[in-house]
Amino acid sequence: MPLSLLPKLENTLRGQSLAIQNRQTTCREVFARCRSVTAELDPTIKAWVNFGGDSVEQVVAERDAELRRGVWRGPLHGIPVGVKDIYDVAGWPTIAGIPNRSSAPADADSTMVHRLREAGAVIVGKTVTTPYAFFDPPPTRNPWNLDRTPGGSSSGSAAAVASGMCLGALGSQTGGSITRPAAFCGVAGYKPSFGLLSRRGMFPFAPSLDHPGPMARTVDDLLAMTTAMAPKALRLDLLQLLSEPLLFNIEELPWFERLRGEFTEKTEPAMRDAFDAATQRLTLAGAMMSDSEAAELELPTLWTRHRCVMSVEIAASQADQLRQHPEKFTPAVRGLIEEGLSARSVDYAIALQFQRALRRRAANAIGDSIWLMPASRGAAPTPETTGDPCMNSPWSFLGFPTITIPMSLSSEGLPLGLQLIAGPGQDLELFRAARWCEAALAQK
Repeated sequence: MPLSLLPKLENTLRGQSLAIQNRQTTCREVFARCRSVTAELDPTIKAWVNFGGDSVEQVVAERDAELRRGVWRGPLHGIPVGVKDIYDVAGWPTIAGIPNRSSAPADADSTMVHRLREAGAVIVGKTVTTPYAFFDPPPTRNPWNLDRTPGGSSSGSAAAVASGMCLGALGSQTGGSITRPAAFCGVAGYKPSFGLLSRRGMFPFAPSLDHPGPMARTVDDLLAMTTAMAPKALRLDLLQLLSEPLLFNIEELPWFERLRGEFTEKTEPAMRDAFDAATQRLTLAGAMMSDSEAAELELPTLWTRHRCVMSVEIAASQADQLRQHPEKFTPAVRGLIEEGLSARSVDYAIALQFQRALRRRAANAIGDSIWLMPASRGAAPTPETTGDPCMNSPWSFLGFPTITIPMSLSSEGLPLGLQLIAGPGQDLELFRAARWCEAALAQK
């Protein structure tokens, strides 16, 4: 399936959902197309731990049978969805990318998987994650260029969605593990406000930083997935937004601020040029925009204290395993745990205090506006790395919601992503702004 930053409606989750709802296709036909693409491409892309099987075939048949009885569960009815292999899926083991790990099949679904199933999604398989959802490179390759990384740690989820092997996927982010792979693979990714989506049944990395979240081709696809996973109090508003016209009144737009300063210094020149061109297009489409140095973020200190929290919290859960089974730990994970074991308790306490205080200051600074910045330093690098999370980890540390969307291609033909950030709890407003930006950038 040819890749594109501007997918046709019929190649998106939303498009296939409408076709199923209107009886223009069947759940069986949608799944068969994904299965065919997977059989063709996954031997080289390596996005899946497992795909399909008798239990999946049974669910597909059940979804079609429900439609024949007049039962439609909503926008995810019959939609093939992949699940990052850190979430429990009943009947399948959770390996979390860990070498030499054996695990009994999960007894029950994680909360996110349970909610997706209830909404009618077909859980077609588990996608590859980097070991312990950290930085060690995965076997997965970027569908746009097999000599490049898909990013991590939600590597398989991003690659599977980008290549059409599924229509949506679950990822997670502790540093930049939704945003960066989504950007590198030319798809959309949503990291919600911290705590908005349940982590029950998800392999823990750093409980103070872990965020579940979806990946899909478009913002509307993300919306459709989030309507199933979000708390009930938010679902009706999300569904209403999903039904609204894509282009709404310009007067309803928030104020946009381009983040400069130390973020700009971290960004590669080609990415800076692409970002400036994208935000200029948004301005010409009617967005009100200004620049911000974001000095209140105290970025060098933030990056250091984010790593402190990560290292201490993974050490707390995995130190005994490291001593007993060192063969299960790859170099980057081992180094992070050892770093956490050597950290002083006062440094961890200071990092958490800094996190709380900075969250308040940054929330005041962003107010009701939307911050814009590149989703990564540049295009996907070679597969010895999953890329630098420095453009994403501030929002994981602060718990601010983010959405990344494709904005252009690099000179090498690789995707470059635009990252939108809102204040904590402003997820609905973020979705509304991201829908508008996506539509504005798609205009010729």
